[in-house]
Order: sequence, then structure tokens, then C-alpha cells
Amino acid sequence: MFQVPEVSSEEAKKMLEEDKQVVLLDVRTPQEHAQVRIPNSKLIPLDELRYAYKDLPKDKRYIIYCRSGERSAFATYFLRHMGYEAYNLSGGILLWPYEKETGIG
Repeated sequence: MFQVPEVSSEEAKKMLEEDKQVVLLDVRTPQEHAQVRIPNSKLIPLDELRYAYKDLPKDKRYIIYCRSGERSAFATYFLRHMGYEAYNLSGGILLWPYEKETGIG
């Protein structure tokens, strides 16, 4: 498994609160995102990231999450390779102890 920079839930929450240039990116499926998500996260499923990354501003920093951290580690590796500042959320949404949104909308 390749190594990518990771942030804990605590570090991620602090980054999101202190820096408006940080974007929370969910790389799970639309169905998973509809069931439960971290508030204000942007959904780009991992399958679509190889095309959609071009629409992401390079002047932002990205915290990427999935269910447990595996898909987001791959997405973090990919985005860093493409020149983005990206971090994997350690443990994914399973270990996110803060507010979550459930259901559609």
C-alpha cells in the first residue's frame, strides 16, 4: 500500500474551522453520500475523480474521505500526483466523531 499524508478527525475539523481554503471531498458512491455524510462535503465518487479533478481549484487544500479510508487514500494519492494539496481522513466517516447529516438533502 502506498503512503499518503493523513489527518485525524480532530486535525481535519480544526483545518475546516480555521481555513476557508479547505474542501472536504467525499469519494464514496452517491447512495452512500445520500445515507450519511459530513456536512458541507463535496461528492465526487472515486470512479468519476479521474475526469472531475480538472474542475477542482488548485489553490484549495483537500481533505478526502470515504467509508473507512481506503478509497480516499487512493484518491489522495491521485490528486497529489496531479499537483493538488490533498490529505486522507484517517478512518473515514466511520471514525468521524462530529456532526453528520443523514438522508437526502
